[in-house]
Amino acid sequence: MFLSLRQCSRKSIQILLVCLAVVSCHSAAMSQAQSNAADLQGSVRDPKGAVVAGATVTARNTATNSAREATTNDDGFYKITNLSPGEYEVTVKAQNYKTALLPSVKLTVGQTANQDIPLEVGDLTATVTVTSASPNIVETTATSVSSTVDQQRIENLPINERNYLSFALTTSTVGRDNGRPIGPAPTTGLNFGGQRGRSNLVQVDGADNTDNSVNASRSTVSQEAVQEFQVVTNSFAPEFGRSSGGVVNVVTKGGSNLLQGNVFGFLRHKSFQARNPFAPVAKPPFTRAQYGATLGGPLNKNRSFFFIAFEQRQRHESGFFTSDVTQGLGSSVTIPITGLGPVTFRNLTAPQVGYIGALLGTGNAALAGAAVQYAYLASSGG
Repeated sequence: MFLSLRQCSRKSIQILLVCLAVVSCHSAAMSQAQSNAADLQGSVRDPKGAVVAGATVTARNTATNSAREATTNDDGFYKITNLSPGEYEVTVKAQNYKTALLPSVKLTVGQTANQDIPLEVGDLTATVTVTSASPNIVETTATSVSSTVDQQRIENLPINERNYLSFALTTSTVGRDNGRPIGPAPTTGLNFGGQRGRSNLVQVDGADNTDNSVNASRSTVSQEAVQEFQVVTNSFAPEFGRSSGGVVNVVTKGGSNLLQGNVFGFLRHKSFQARNPFAPVAKPPFTRAQYGATLGGPLNKNRSFFFIAFEQRQRHESGFFTSDVTQGLGSSVTIPITGLGPVTFRNLTAPQVGYIGALLGTGNAALAGAAVQYAYLASSGG
């Protein structure tokens, strides 16, 4: 079977397009994965400061026991990418050196932690616990301006309505947006550098969590299910996009080898809280209840895990006016209407009755019709 030159060219173009599509999808997937993960990198050196090539660096998640490893290059540099945020135990092994152990290295979402590790000369079977090495706080390779709201702040700081996005207000460059955070067309409630609340992007585990119609955050994640989140205020990376304001990058909790959970509830009720002094009735109804539970643990130890969360809010309130809107509506007027006979309009004020009488007294048919229309409109409010 022989192919013509045109057929070969067509086949070559098709193959090239498929390869480009695969590469593009792979690049997009990698960049998107980085938005809800962390990287660990650094150099391995001997006691004299010389680099150690060929060392094996292993990062083990202490919660799930999952491990990732990398080997240092000729410059003694290693990098482990796309690690889930959490606490890790890092070990380094190299021939003619003692095994180095870092018992606790904490990684946060979107972070590239620079962790240099020193080695001591000795037998590989001997283990040295390294406590003096700490990751560099300043990320010299990052261009974004960001901060992280960790689990400690989420659990201990006071919050209204359990809206975890409000914790972003602890960042100095974020303010409260004047738009409504609840209702039929809410905003994110956050103002980044003067941009409106609809100009922000909220991501949950790398997925877009904003409503495409009004660009507000979908309130589908319980605060109890949030592990931490990153607040990016400027110069964020290309994997975010779709935002002229700021980015809130949320990471939810996952199960671990430990079966654990919690049950919570918050209640405000008229029986034990102060009455609203502006309410026109003696005992206005008022109940606000928020409750839920979480549970996480292993499905198959060290391999697969689960985490579920439930939260619900119930409100029983009544709106009220701060003034007596029926005050002065004790007057009425009777108007003879063709085809209907005399019709009495009530719930009018004395000036309204006087105005209607003045229009009727002119004897003008057009003004008399206007008086009837006004009487219908004014009396309907009572």
